[in-house]
Amino acid sequence: MESAISRQWYQLYENNPKIQAFAVAKDGVIVWQTKNWDLLEDIKSIVEAPVKASGKVSAGGVKYKRVRSAKDFYIGISESDGGHLLVVQINDSGWVVAWAESSAVPELTIIDITKAAIHLKGNI
Repeated sequence: MESAISRQWYQLYENNPKIQAFAVAKDGVIVWQTKNWDLLEDIKSIVEAPVKASGKVSAGGVKYKRVRSAKDFYIGISESDGGHLLVVQINDSGWVVAWAESSAVPELTIIDITKAAIHLKGNI
């Protein structure tokens, strides 16, 4: 599982270097994350954000305001640094969480994150 996630992270970063952090959660627990990010404390509220259509969610001490969401994805923008929090469902219990810098176009970046989630579907 770890090698499949690592492979998706490297491909994602290579295709879109504006995506700076990446994590995968299963059953509300982090199973893999990049070293530049710590979502252990926030992951439950992050993966609930799409389902609840939360107006705001915190990740790593930063608050993100909802831009767009559905039951299987969430796009949030930071009120402080303008970075984007992107959450996409892999399967019933798995989620990809990513952070993209402020210059990224979140509506396009979510497509890249969704592709990674599709590739991880059988591995989580």
